[in-house]
Amino acid sequence: MATITASLSTKVDARGKSEILLRFVGGRDHIFRLHSCLWVQPSRWKDNAIVVPRLATPEQHELIELRARLENLIAYLLDRWAEADTETVDRLWMQKAVGAFIHPATEGSGPSGLVEAFALFRERQALERWAKYRRSVPRVETLDKGDVQDFERFLTQEHKLCKDRKWSHLYADLKPHEMPRERGRNSIVEYLCVLRTFYHWAKREGMTKNEPFATVQIGSALYGTPYYISLEEVEQLYRADLSGRPALAVQRDIFVFQCQVGCRVGDLLRFRQTDVSDGVLEYIPGKTRSEHPRTVRVPLNATAKEILARYQEDAWPRLLPFISSKNYNEAIKDAFKLAGLTRPVTVLDTKTRKEVKKPLNEIASSHLARRTFIGNLYRAVKDPSLISSMSGHAEGSKAFARYRSIDDDIKTETVEILDRKTQGK
Repeated sequence: MATITASLSTKVDARGKSEILLRFVGGRDHIFRLHSCLWVQPSRWKDNAIVVPRLATPEQHELIELRARLENLIAYLLDRWAEADTETVDRLWMQKAVGAFIHPATEGSGPSGLVEAFALFRERQALERWAKYRRSVPRVETLDKGDVQDFERFLTQEHKLCKDRKWSHLYADLKPHEMPRERGRNSIVEYLCVLRTFYHWAKREGMTKNEPFATVQIGSALYGTPYYISLEEVEQLYRADLSGRPALAVQRDIFVFQCQVGCRVGDLLRFRQTDVSDGVLEYIPGKTRSEHPRTVRVPLNATAKEILARYQEDAWPRLLPFISSKNYNEAIKDAFKLAGLTRPVTVLDTKTRKEVKKPLNEIASSHLARRTFIGNLYRAVKDPSLISSMSGHAEGSKAFARYRSIDDDIKTETVEILDRKTQGK
């Protein structure tokens, strides 16, 4: 089960505020200390939570908003974790997710400024270790293309260097779970993008005229074609006999419900009975609530209504008897296996960037429900704007394209248009 706990930094800035720090635990190999980029006065922090005064004042309103923003950030990070290939997640990846929440308009393009970029490097990180490894600290004005390429090579081989006694002094302060692991290409791209972002900022601020990335091709993060299950497979899962494991049957029903509404797992966890009215689920996605709130309305079909009716009393006031995100994902895998949904699926190995085959039940997760909702609707109506209005994506979102696959059926229908036009002549 992934968990996030908050604490307060002991450092105080010129405003008299301290930064809220986050400790993410997603397993033994995924324990990260993150900067939230959210600040509060130490007097308003007690027992790892924001203390809101009872008296109605502008400060009270500000603290209420800050508390909601912190809660939404935590939910957002748990969502991103649930959606991710956890083998590719490191502290840099998770800190960048913080930056995407704080500045959603720049999501996918790296941290938007010094705050996020500096947060990634102000602790003992790969850049500092690289400087010690090469026994020289590069200057802002002298860093060149060769240095960038050398840093890239260091990132590629650091998982081997940390095991070499010759370089053990570089890692003396790291705990076992903090030791560098082999990085996939996507992770290395993120590191280089952060450094490039810093240089863009430094040039805009007149700190340097140096452009070490001017002739460096970083490339971009590469993602495989999204996979999802068909409507027939959803039905197969829903009708599977799980009477021998009633607790698992409950989580199976919740997954099937998620396939009908396409929400993120963080939103699913927060849904209450009051979010459904006149057969329509209405909510503001937690991912965009803090900056660009947009109400999502999803009419419930017969299957979704059937599931809700089954748990209406047991889940009150919650919409469904949801367990933790981590346990939910494990339950999904078990349910898929028992339902016989074990077909091989082609996925991208983020380290080798080659396609590999994995059984569907081994890679099934809560985010598969979201892709299933979007993928099956796209096959039916082929209207991204309509679907995004129910999935919570912004119109024209680049992220939306990752959720649907242009399959052979759609391609066939498209080229048949040419036949019809030809025959009509």
